[in-house]
Amino acid sequence: MTTTQDRLSPIERYTHNMSEVARQGILSPLADCEAVIDRIFQILARNNKCNPVLLADDETRRWAVVGEVARRMAGGNEPEMLAGRQIILLDYEMLFADLADDNQVREERRKQAQARWEEKLGPAPEKESDEEWLARVGEVLIWPQLDEWIAPTMVLERLQTLFIAMHKAEGRSILFVDHIHRLLGGGEGRYSVDAFSLLKPVLARRQVQLIGECSIEEYRQYIERDAAMQRRFQEVVLPILTH
Repeated sequence: MTTTQDRLSPIERYTHNMSEVARQGILSPLADCEAVIDRIFQILARNNKCNPVLLADDETRRWAVVGEVARRMAGGNEPEMLAGRQIILLDYEMLFADLADDNQVREERRKQAQARWEEKLGPAPEKESDEEWLARVGEVLIWPQLDEWIAPTMVLERLQTLFIAMHKAEGRSILFVDHIHRLLGGGEGRYSVDAFSLLKPVLARRQVQLIGECSIEEYRQYIERDAAMQRRFQEVVLPILTH
């Protein structure tokens, strides 16, 4: 039986629209943050390292800053390059909910992806040396296209469908990921997942754009240690409030 959730797009199913919340006037303005907001807009508008990660021990402060970014963008107070974009919040609970229900769908998608890979790789042509063929195979396997990647888990399958939907929307959405270290194997509990192999090529090709947040220690432990991943992000250390 088809449910309401089944009829939703991945963006509707796995995220919350912070820009829509901001347009309803629910988010309160945040004072004393002009320099930080300007820095975040500057990062979002550039071509490289365009994924800001907000670092601070105060989680409430991190959220408030992203809320202010969403509020200003919803009100048209953003750089011209970011006009018309919206901030959407990753919903971890929905990403991990009812995993058993997706078994059949995921297996079918795996078969389709595997068939595309086999067709793309094919046997080595007569004019292609073994070394050239191996190089081509290695590139496909290590850096597959977003819709050709075969997710090893259902959670990553869902995350992949979200990224595909965002990419097809031509960059109209920026994904806010709170506790971003959770996507890189960090944190304890049910919301930790290893998405390194998905995130690296997706961010390198600018197929999606993120705003992340976590503590400085979490960033050092789970992101900074991986040079390739660190190159995808730009750190924004939030100042400590003194009043």
